[in-house]
Amino acid sequence: MDIQSPFLHVAAIILLYWTVSISMVFVNKHILSGAYGDTDLSIFIAWYQSLAAVTIIQLIGCMRKFCRKCFKVPEIDFQTLFHGDIIKLSLTFIMSITLNNLMLKHIGVAFYQVARSFTLIFTIILSSSMLKQPLTWKALLACLCIITGFVIGIDQENDTGTLSVWGIIYGLMASFSAAICGVYFKQAERVLEGDSLRQAYYNNINCFFLLSPLIYSTGQARQVIQSEMSLSMDFWILLTLSGVLSLAIGWVSALQIKVTSPVSHHISINAKSVTQTIIAIIYYKEQKTVLWWCGNILVICGVLLYTLMKTNKQATQKSNSSSLSLLTSA
Repeated sequence: MDIQSPFLHVAAIILLYWTVSISMVFVNKHILSGAYGDTDLSIFIAWYQSLAAVTIIQLIGCMRKFCRKCFKVPEIDFQTLFHGDIIKLSLTFIMSITLNNLMLKHIGVAFYQVARSFTLIFTIILSSSMLKQPLTWKALLACLCIITGFVIGIDQENDTGTLSVWGIIYGLMASFSAAICGVYFKQAERVLEGDSLRQAYYNNINCFFLLSPLIYSTGQARQVIQSEMSLSMDFWILLTLSGVLSLAIGWVSALQIKVTSPVSHHISINAKSVTQTIIAIIYYKEQKTVLWWCGNILVICGVLLYTLMKTNKQATQKSNSSSLSLLTSA
């Protein structure tokens, strides 16, 4: 952790990250859980979130006339906007967010962490197959912990009668698409030279236009317009809030990493997941068995083990690079 950052400042940013992340899951779950009917809104919500994100960036950019501290809206370079890596990022992002919405529609918030746990396993597989990174026994042990926790979680959900087969299928598909999205995120980052605002702006513009034909062809836009949802102020407020939160999560994640470290960020994510699970169980008045909690703990331990392994590897590489530099200069 950066010792120069005041404790309260760091704590406030971590709390902000937790608030944004947990709120986003609960808001999306409320919209998708049938509170506004049984209509499938998975694609419409993803489309509206992209529209909200682009609109918010534009509105904040317009405020530069009154506040110099507001950021400048990135200019649109169509050659970069339609770059292959940017389009791949947008397509995989659409897959990830749509499947995640479908998963949330069928599972409880308390099971969210376990249902999405295979993201790390797919990331390891893709890193090994696409990036030719070697597998280590620690990575395999992390995968074993996650798979064991996943199986225990499914078994306990089945025993309590809350298991959704479609929720599990969508969870696995969402995990896979999120892992692919992570690979293309790095490639798009290089194209945009690490400009996170421009990346979010371009990605949401592409998502908005790519999803527009889908909300029409699937009839989701028509269903919203023709239903009572179109007249519900609560629905539109929550939908807009979900768009604000989906845009904010990227910013607060980067902010948390900046004032702490990548390791602290991952530890914070796991601690947040535990807190999110506890809040969901209390809020929805659910009862879980000891084995169910063991499954969750195994998943979290697997993720932490892999995070620490990657951190030690990066520290070793950095140390070796520094030693080589000193030998060369000598």
